[in-house]
Amino acid sequence: MLVSLNEVMPLLNARRLCLPGFDIGGGQSDFLLGVLRACEAARAPALMLVWAPGVGCIGLEGCADLVRSFAARASVPVVLHLDHGQDEQEIETALKLGFKSVMFDGSAYGLDENIRRTKEMAVLAHAQGATIEGELGSFGQEQGAGSDSAELADPDDAVRFVQETGVDVLAPAVGNAHGFYKRPPRLRFDLIEAIASRTGVPLALHGGTGLPTADISRSAGLGVRKLNVATQLHKDFSDALCAAVTDAGGRCGWGKALGAGREAVAATVARYLSDLGAGGLV
Repeated sequence: MLVSLNEVMPLLNARRLCLPGFDIGGGQSDFLLGVLRACEAARAPALMLVWAPGVGCIGLEGCADLVRSFAARASVPVVLHLDHGQDEQEIETALKLGFKSVMFDGSAYGLDENIRRTKEMAVLAHAQGATIEGELGSFGQEQGAGSDSAELADPDDAVRFVQETGVDVLAPAVGNAHGFYKRPPRLRFDLIEAIASRTGVPLALHGGTGLPTADISRSAGLGVRKLNVATQLHKDFSDALCAAVTDAGGRCGWGKALGAGREAVAATVARYLSDLGAGGLV
């Protein structure tokens, strides 16, 4: 069944664990099935991320319908999370469609405007019984479109942001970045600890691809409860699909090719769940 991230959070807090969330390719069914299969096998909540700018294929409504249909038959709780929503209308639409968790990314604005807009979305989300995540600072962009610049979150700003917006989860910039890291990542554990202890809310760590397991586990011990994983999942799916076609001399049926991608997704998800000790939660 579909649940909010807040409903899963007590399980994570009790064991001081970080739950990895996995991007499902804008509603691509083989991503969804791979994630769900691995989570059911591990007895872990399935945290499915829908990257807001990447839903052009089937749209938010299609994503919601697809996930809802599988969640109704799933043996583990399923969290449908809108990732990096940057438009108020997008957040409102997602909530109406049944998303139980949303992220409003107001990091492109100054602090005051970020707080104002995020607060409005928090009121809306809470009225629908949904979890809301906010972003503070700038993660930077290691690969692909976007800026490589990053602005680390300030603990004083974080306290004000959480108090004035009422967000349930905070995603601070602490040395992490989206995409593949060009150089070894250096998380600021001092910032993670200060922000978590002073705000009192769970933290989300974006840019999970390429972060050492030891760093993620250490972050979990300091208050990180959600890890975003997208780039690694996409790479493993694409590599497996291409390998299936190549190995068959270009005459691989679509069912076999997509099946190989689905299995690769499941294997990657299973590895993250095992490495982070997130199995056996449900």
